[in-house]
Amino acid sequence: MKIPMNELAAHAGELMERAGVPEPAARRVAETLVSADARNIHSHGVIRLARYIDCIRSGGIRPEAELKIIDEGPAFLRVSANGGLGIPASCETVERLIAKSAAMPLAAASVSHSDHYGAAGYYAMKCAEAGLIGFSMSNTCPLIAVTGAAAAGIGNNPFAYAAPAGKYRAVLFDICMSVVASGKIMLAAADNRPIPEGWILDKYGKPITDPQAIYDGAIMLPLGGHKGYGLALMVEMLSGVLAGAGMLSGVNSWNTVPGRDADTGHFFMTINPAFFGGLDNFTARMEKVIEELTSAPKLDGVEKIYYPGELEFISERRAQAEGIELPEGSVSELERAEKLVGA
Repeated sequence: MKIPMNELAAHAGELMERAGVPEPAARRVAETLVSADARNIHSHGVIRLARYIDCIRSGGIRPEAELKIIDEGPAFLRVSANGGLGIPASCETVERLIAKSAAMPLAAASVSHSDHYGAAGYYAMKCAEAGLIGFSMSNTCPLIAVTGAAAAGIGNNPFAYAAPAGKYRAVLFDICMSVVASGKIMLAAADNRPIPEGWILDKYGKPITDPQAIYDGAIMLPLGGHKGYGLALMVEMLSGVLAGAGMLSGVNSWNTVPGRDADTGHFFMTINPAFFGGLDNFTARMEKVIEELTSAPKLDGVEKIYYPGELEFISERRAQAEGIELPEGSVSELERAEKLVGA
C-alpha cells in the first residue's frame, strides 16, 4: 500500500508531538524523515521514529530544547542543540547559514550537544536549492573498526555534498563511512534476510552474515578499507573536534541515559557560486559535466548512466505523484512508534 507523502508526514509529526516535541520541531522531524523515504533512503526515513521516541521517553533527549547561539559572525555560526533533537537543530542552523551565505563566498556552521540528524544529504540539498554548493556531515558514537582493529573505534560519520545543476536540478552525494548504513542492516534483520560477508563483524571481531548482530554489538567495517577510515576522521575533525562536540567515545548518539548529553556534533559549509563567475555560469558548466559523464560508453546490460542524486530525484517525483511504499521494517518501526505514544 502506498501512502501519500503529506499523510505520512502529518502522521509522523503527530507521533512526535505525542512524544512531547513542540509542533514546529515535530513537523521538521517528520518532513526530513519522509523526504528520505521519498528518495528511497528508507534507512533514514520513518524507520527512525521509534528510536527517537525511545530516546525522548528515557530522558536521553530533551524534546523541548531550543537552539542556543554560542558565537556568530558574517560568515560563521556556532550553536548548541542543548541536548535536543538533531533534526530541528540542524534545520534551523542550515536556514541561518543559507541566509549568511547570500553575501559571502564561503560560510560555515557547527552544532554541538545534538543527536542523530537524519540523512546528511537533506541539508546539503537545502543549500543546493538555494543556489549554493553545500556540505553536510556529522559524527556518531564509535560504530566502525579503524584499519587493522577488531573493535569499533570511530563513528559511521555521514558526509554529503550537493550543488545546483540547472536543468538537472542538482548533484547530490550522500554516504556513511561503513560499507553500508546500519539502517540497511536493520531492514535486513526485519525481513529476516542474511547480509553479505564483509559488511560487519560480530562483537568478537569475526565476520558474520546474520543481520541480527546489529542489535548485539556488531562492528561495522569502513568502506574502501583505509580510505573510509581517513574520511571518517575528516568528518570527526570538523563535526567533533572543531565544533566543540563529543569526540570518538565521547559521543553518545541515540542517547537513552537520562542526565547524559549525547553531544553529537554536526558541521555545515557553503560555497556561493555567485562569487566564482556567477550562478548561471556555474550551473551551465555543471550541465556540461553531467552530460559528458552520462554519455560515456555503457557496459553490456547497462541501460542508463546516472549522475549522483538522479535516482533519488526520480524516486522523489514518483513518491510525490503516487505516494510512498514503505518496506516491512519501516512499517514495523512505525507501528512500534504508535504504540509507544498510544496512537
